[in-house]
Amino acid sequence: MERRGKAARGGSPGSLAGGSSSPTQPKASSAGWLHVQALIDGGGQIMIGTVAPIRGAAVAHDGKKTLVMLRRRLGETLPSLLDRLDAAIATAKSTGSRVDEINDASSDRRYEI
Repeated sequence: MERRGKAARGGSPGSLAGGSSSPTQPKASSAGWLHVQALIDGGGQIMIGTVAPIRGAAVAHDGKKTLVMLRRRLGETLPSLLDRLDAAIATAKSTGSRVDEINDASSDRRYEI
């Protein structure tokens, strides 16, 4: 019996083959999310997704502390959320204060990443 070869894959899940964007893929903002890039290059991380029970959270951590916690707005696109995350990282870095849309000042419950 002859073995069939597997079809070549276009890369790992989530990767962009060829590095170019197609008409169905949104392009990055013109600024290129420079603050997000600098945070990641400096050993930090971002997380976009669910931080139970918050669906649609965007969190930036510099490796020592959480800088930004955003809640995705109704109808907000992912590129728009990343634009806001980038701006919030810049604000947190320049002021030294956390940007927090997740924790409510009137609540006893606190979320920390």
